[in-house]
Amino acid sequence: MSAVAAGLWLAATLLPFSTVLASGLQVTPVSLSLPANQAASGLWLRNTGDASLHAQVRVYRWSQEGGTDRLEPSRALVVSPPMMQLAAGASQLVRVIRTGAPPATVEAAYRLVVNELPKTASEGGLNFVLRYSIPVFVQPTGGNELQPDLHWSLVRDGGHMSLAVRNRGSGHAQISAVHMLDAAGHRQVLKKGLLGYVLPGQEMRWQLGTAAAALNSGAALQARVNGETVTPALVPGAGSR
Repeated sequence: MSAVAAGLWLAATLLPFSTVLASGLQVTPVSLSLPANQAASGLWLRNTGDASLHAQVRVYRWSQEGGTDRLEPSRALVVSPPMMQLAAGASQLVRVIRTGAPPATVEAAYRLVVNELPKTASEGGLNFVLRYSIPVFVQPTGGNELQPDLHWSLVRDGGHMSLAVRNRGSGHAQISAVHMLDAAGHRQVLKKGLLGYVLPGQEMRWQLGTAAAALNSGAALQARVNGETVTPALVPGAGSR
């Protein structure tokens, strides 16, 4: 992950809800999908606190490299307005506009990073900085239904057991609710909430903890992919990144 990306994975990445809420700032929705025939969409910011706040929205191209997420500034999407002041109780629609042609066959991925900016010394108060990372998926012109094609494996990663998932499909995969089932049908939670995303043509890795070693001795993995429960076939591996 680039230095720009560090620290950005907060409420929108971690919470599978329709609205992100923290302090006085609400952001909705927590993800956007832009069809090929639609050049713009919108994001609502609302101040539910009792004091005004300043907010900023920036656009990043989202890719995955070496099993981790990477964000780079991008002008493929623009937002309007990029900066704003919200009075207590006020709302602001931020337009998200695609500046070029949609992709041809595979969806493109971006992140909108929404920052609540710190108060100045003259305004007083505590200097909290809130950041939300909103996924934006731009659909291709191909017209076919986008589907992930996932290949799952276990790898030794720096002395830890990690789950590696490669996506050879045309659409992203959101992975959550990762469990392990032993031969007796006993369920053990490996990750209760959102594990993360795997973008088309990319691979991601996540450490699962020492309990996951049982996956090498007959236990089954179960997870939710884009809201559907799957029990993937696992390929054991000993490699490291």
